[in-house]
Amino acid sequence: MLETPEELRELQALLDRSHGRGGAHLVSIVTDERRLTAQQVVNYLQGVKHVAFATVNSQGEPLAAPLDGWFIHGQWVVGTDANAVRARHIRRNPSVSLVHVVGDDIGIWAHGRARVLAREDVLAEDYDRLATAAYGSSPYGLGEIAVIAVEARVMFAYAPDPSKYS
Repeated sequence: MLETPEELRELQALLDRSHGRGGAHLVSIVTDERRLTAQQVVNYLQGVKHVAFATVNSQGEPLAAPLDGWFIHGQWVVGTDANAVRARHIRRNPSVSLVHVVGDDIGIWAHGRARVLAREDVLAEDYDRLATAAYGSSPYGLGEIAVIAVEARVMFAYAPDPSKYS
């Protein structure tokens, strides 16, 4: 776990604000009893998680694709080829959504803005270290890549039994 106490507080505040802004349908499903705390989110999101990552094309249409996601310092981070369609979309319009779901067991999703990280950014360095440990080589060795942090404006975390993630 790389999150500091301050990052955990910020994540909890984001989860609380997001839930408070949720629509009636969402809050009827993601009830207080089914919401994960920041600590539970961080406990669960160790290592790589498969996510659906959505960008917006020039016609305003969402395009989603699977990526490996990492939760680092309270933020989602993904990597892709710097010339991939999604990287081009982000350069033009940084609005993104990211979803991780495992059947009916857990769902974590965020909407916000993408920020392409400089190689020396602490998030990029931690991403590189974690990905290298998981895959056996640095993603930066694959060519020109874009490491992207999702600066969430809203984030939700749901589980029928949140105690499984304590």
